[in-house]
Amino acid sequence: MHRAMIHIRSTTHPKTMAGATLIEVMVALVIMSIGLLGLASLQLSGVSNNSNSEKRTQAAILSNDLVERMRANPNEVGTAAYATALPATANFDCTTPPATVCEDSGGAASADCLESQMTGYDAYTSWCDAKTLLPSGKISVVCSDQTGTTQACPTSYRTITVNWDNQTETGFTTKTLTTTFRP
Repeated sequence: MHRAMIHIRSTTHPKTMAGATLIEVMVALVIMSIGLLGLASLQLSGVSNNSNSEKRTQAAILSNDLVERMRANPNEVGTAAYATALPATANFDCTTPPATVCEDSGGAASADCLESQMTGYDAYTSWCDAKTLLPSGKISVVCSDQTGTTQACPTSYRTITVNWDNQTETGFTTKTLTTTFRP
């Protein structure tokens, strides 16, 4: 017996199976480049938002620090001394500390301070910290009602305002953090 052999021939030609054409590779590169540019933009936006968040956190820390300093010196808060020691346009010389440094450094320095000296030192420290830690940073205290609206002193509320410059895609904008509290 003789068996019949079946031969199957491929109808495809090697010319059509040679691989991707140059146009297909270029289209793939363009699509991949657009995707990578999108990821780079997302990364830049994330870094910028993280930096702005850091500044807002720093402003909150500065504000809370001044609240605690004021609560430790209630007689001066009652006379509105902090409101006059830290006006919105104050310009302290941060290179020269006050004559009396009212800071507890493990010694008896803070016990030797008068309340007015403590107010001056607190104002110096708060202003210079804001100026040093925040771009164009400023801190001020005003007498206010419970909603933060400025009132004539003495009132039972104080409003601390921290201002700084925040970088945006088009430049800088001034940001403000306001804390109203009852000492």
